[in-house]
Amino acid sequence: MDVHSASDFATALDRAKLGHGDAFELLYRQYNRPVASFAAARRAVDPEGIVNEVFVRVFRKLPEFSGTETQFSGWIFQIARNLVIDEVRRQSRRLDEVSGEIFDVATDRATDALYGDPEGSLLEAESNALVSYLDHLTAEQRDVILLRVVADQSLEVVAETLGKSVPAVKSIQYRATQTLRHALEKNSAISATSSKQEAL
Repeated sequence: MDVHSASDFATALDRAKLGHGDAFELLYRQYNRPVASFAAARRAVDPEGIVNEVFVRVFRKLPEFSGTETQFSGWIFQIARNLVIDEVRRQSRRLDEVSGEIFDVATDRATDALYGDPEGSLLEAESNALVSYLDHLTAEQRDVILLRVVADQSLEVVAETLGKSVPAVKSIQYRATQTLRHALEKNSAISATSSKQEAL
């Protein structure tokens, strides 16, 4: 069985709560890659370790969970986000001191998801370049962009994860895309100037 609809999700969730391993595995397969992508883009030292810990906690608390698929997704990413924050605090590392090379996730959807937004478009950029630009954003803006673009989550899931309304998330996303656009345009201008100077 695959989770393609609300009824499929409800069935899988109910069976997982009853201890059916195949149902829990189904939920794991649906979320492990998005969670790993989010953790890696958030500069977690061990993204796979974050995924494992997320699902250990989900497994322990699953019988107590009650809600929709959106709420379940938000719950999972709340756990992941908190684990990453805790890891960064333990390591006493600032985000800009960690190499973006740990983020090596294919994000073919990134351009469409972010740059195709009706509120504005950004210049195309490779995923690693995008991560480097995230340091221009606030922590909240960064999480919105990573959840929307890298983890490919809906506005509703992001709102659930961050404990905000959908309009608030839209507003944060808009401000973030504007900041990223300006950073990309500035970098393009600098690169163009450098190229001209090298040609002289």
